[in-house]
Amino acid sequence: MHERARVRVVLVTDPAFSDEAIARCILSAGAALRPGILCVQLRDRSRLRAGLRLFGERLRITTSAVGARLVVNGDARLARDVGADGVHLGRGSGSVADARSVMPGGWISIAAHSDEDVRRASEEGADAALVSPVFPTRPPSPSGRAKVPRGLGAIRQARALAGRRMAVIALGGVTQGNAGACVRAGADGVAVMRALLASPDPARAARAIDDAMARRW
Repeated sequence: MHERARVRVVLVTDPAFSDEAIARCILSAGAALRPGILCVQLRDRSRLRAGLRLFGERLRITTSAVGARLVVNGDARLARDVGADGVHLGRGSGSVADARSVMPGGWISIAAHSDEDVRRASEEGADAALVSPVFPTRPPSPSGRAKVPRGLGAIRQARALAGRRMAVIALGGVTQGNAGACVRAGADGVAVMRALLASPDPARAARAIDDAMARRW
């Protein structure tokens, strides 16, 4: 597996939280984990591109301060311009090849809502697939629409399809209570939102999530 794919905790930003709250969470959680373990995924569909760029630049400074990685949702050029480590591609975000032409050597992850998404990501040479939704989410999703949880079986199938070159990241309703189950099912890491952003103690929450996955590593 590509060394850059060895991310264990992905914090997906949520515009429901203020920029200050997100920055504080990153600094707290990042300081509690070894460098390279935490990755911050900038996802915010509510901002105009100029505002997204400013926030991305701020997150680059914040993540660098604690040795965390930074990826930007859906825009390889913006990711490159803010100095991010990679880009996360969803539907309509272009191909892995397109992203690599903009960010050679960058960490490229793919949104995988089906087994076919995982298969395509592996064939295209993505570094990671974020498999979702694994568990029920509260609130249901950033869009407010409920999504049917796919369960741990989706992780097991993704692992079989991905082999060992591509990382499998579990997303959707992941907490410190079920992170270990995700890893035992074959995930290399987990992606969270409120488990860290809504925690009164992000450092403690981050350590608990990391510890829950420790037996796999």
